[in-house]
Amino acid sequence: MQTNEQETAMSHTVTQAPTAPEGYFDDLQARALSPGWAKKTPQMWPAPRPRFVPAVWRYADARAALDAACAFVSPEQAERRNLIMVDPIADNIYPTCRNLVAAYQLVLPGETARSHRHSPNALRLILDAGERTFTIVNGVQIDVAPGDVVLTPSWHWHGHSNFGDEPAFWIDFLDVPLVQNLECMFFEDHPQRNEPVTSHEPDSPMRHKRADLERGAREHGTFDLAAECLKTIGVQSIGLARGSRKEARPRIDNNLYTVMNGRVRFTVEPLGAVELTRGDVIAIPCWHAFAIESLSEQAQLIRVSDEPAMRALGFRDVTLP
Repeated sequence: MQTNEQETAMSHTVTQAPTAPEGYFDDLQARALSPGWAKKTPQMWPAPRPRFVPAVWRYADARAALDAACAFVSPEQAERRNLIMVDPIADNIYPTCRNLVAAYQLVLPGETARSHRHSPNALRLILDAGERTFTIVNGVQIDVAPGDVVLTPSWHWHGHSNFGDEPAFWIDFLDVPLVQNLECMFFEDHPQRNEPVTSHEPDSPMRHKRADLERGAREHGTFDLAAECLKTIGVQSIGLARGSRKEARPRIDNNLYTVMNGRVRFTVEPLGAVELTRGDVIAIPCWHAFAIESLSEQAQLIRVSDEPAMRALGFRDVTLP
């Protein structure tokens, strides 16, 4: 039987963990190995830790800056005369949110933005444009007008022309950040610089007209565009009547909202409540709860997201208890 003195002595005994041989960890590092039991920082966590933050870009600011750029940036000098919406986080020089990038673009009357193709998917949301403004997609001339959405799937030739009398402004959305992370980027300029037009399709399935988007949003609240050809990008037209409010819990997809009609209020931390009007864009990265309210009789927004990519990868329906 143990005495009280023996029990007391045992209670103060400290078990020493074995120590690694001298130079063990240096040897691992030299062989590009890392001990999983002693990671420098955690590599998995209980819930998403979004790096990107909610941010707002104003169409009026971008339009004024693009107008000023016309004095020193031409289509011959630049691939595109555009302004990228860069999420304001440390060391970020390009993405608007984790898997998507958006940019305001200007094509002046008489200009043509040369044709190219790339592995990233893309779409254009037309803000302002006069007659005789069009996109060429794989040889097909597709007319565009304000409020339209035009799709450009992966590896399709595309260029843009403005033969009218008014400057054309639109927003480009692409999944370039996703493609960069997957390391499957391909890009090619058209050998003839401007792709020849082989046919004219004003009602191309690549074009979603303003009237259809507005009607779908008004009748259904949320209207999904037939954008399966993009694979990784989802596009929706959303309608809100005055006083109506949409609330969204944290979700894993990343979202970019553009106001097309009316005035709306977004509430999201850390921005708080912000009001947006036509052409303004807000980024709502993953895992941010938010709310949208209409301040007009009828507001319409276009939502662009990476939801299809998340769903295809099997992550869209992952939830917490």
